[in-house]
Amino acid sequence: MIRLFAALAIAAAPIAVFAQDAAPAEAAAPKIEIDPTAVPNATSPQANLLTGLYATLATIEICAVEVDATVRDGMVIDQRRLERALSMDEAAGDAAYAEIKADVETTSPDCTAGSADLASVDAVTSIYAQQASATPAATAPAAAPAETPAQ
Repeated sequence: MIRLFAALAIAAAPIAVFAQDAAPAEAAAPKIEIDPTAVPNATSPQANLLTGLYATLATIEICAVEVDATVRDGMVIDQRRLERALSMDEAAGDAAYAEIKADVETTSPDCTAGSADLASVDAVTSIYAQQASATPAATAPAAAPAETPAQ
């Protein structure tokens, strides 16, 4: 019995060597270079969000995109909240928006239906639309029930 196992082991050895030769070579590790002159991105997440929101609002304005009032209100509320988080007053916020809008205008956004620029606007406005629909609307005072005439 031991001879049978020994014979099988000897017969399987060339197969194992062949399988190792057929294995794909491992990909070389990526070469990582460190640039000591590079400036690290120290922009806060709030500043990045505000810049993106400004760019979206600018595209909406430039392309004359119709946006629901509740969506627009939500965007403006977030804009002002982010500006306050960055210690910006309304004048500084308006100046920063004007600067971002000028940058967006230089890129000549594609305002045709289905373009990547409008797709990104749709993605952002859909987030605000979902938030608006998830937030219970301010309840108006219930109307008094109509009185039925006495019989």
